[in-house]
Amino acid sequence: MTDFAKLPQYASYVARDPFRHGLQFPAVMDGVGSLKKRILDVGTGDGLFPRLMARAGASVVGYDKATEKIAEAKAHWEAQELDVTYMVATPQTFAVHGKFDAATSVMALPYASDFDDLRAFFRNTSRHLPIGGKFVSTVLDSRFSAFERNLVVRRARKLDGNLVQMEFLNEVSGVVEMETIAHQYSQEEYESAVVQEGMKCEWKKLFAQPEAVRQKGEEFWRPRHEAQLYALLVAQNK
Repeated sequence: MTDFAKLPQYASYVARDPFRHGLQFPAVMDGVGSLKKRILDVGTGDGLFPRLMARAGASVVGYDKATEKIAEAKAHWEAQELDVTYMVATPQTFAVHGKFDAATSVMALPYASDFDDLRAFFRNTSRHLPIGGKFVSTVLDSRFSAFERNLVVRRARKLDGNLVQMEFLNEVSGVVEMETIAHQYSQEEYESAVVQEGMKCEWKKLFAQPEAVRQKGEEFWRPRHEAQLYALLVAQNK
């Protein structure tokens, strides 16, 4: 699996990635609803998403297993000005006092090492949410099959089993800027992990926000909308 600590270009890529800013981040925020809440961000990386939510009024705790990424998050100038806290932890070790109103993750679950690890994400998050609390995540869509197709800033290659190599492309040149390997877990696997940890779930397709369509144009987003590379998974505590 991918070691994000060894991807120094990750933060700079995500900071300008149209798929993150026009598609995934807005979808997760919409799933959470009002951001004036205490939110847990799972697999927070360099802390960009918590900062975006904190700007909108959220109080956010983000954790990630990559010590280097948490160091980057803490070193960011906004980390001192916003209501954000970053911690080095895994789903097996994360623990804080009290409950969160909601939880989020942006493309963290596909990097769970196996099904047991995937369950651990839901188990730990469920423990930190109240009854009715939502865990809103983006994942690789289990039905995605447009492998090798150029999706402007992404290209996915099918590997053995459920592994997928994701190429992150430069929007202008098409050059591969970085690569990761993730799991394309099935819908049944996600739903089983959710249910076994006392939650229920629903799925939603992802479409670019109107502002993102205005900025990039329909032609930019059409391949992405047709291929449905990502999906929104909303797990809720019962």
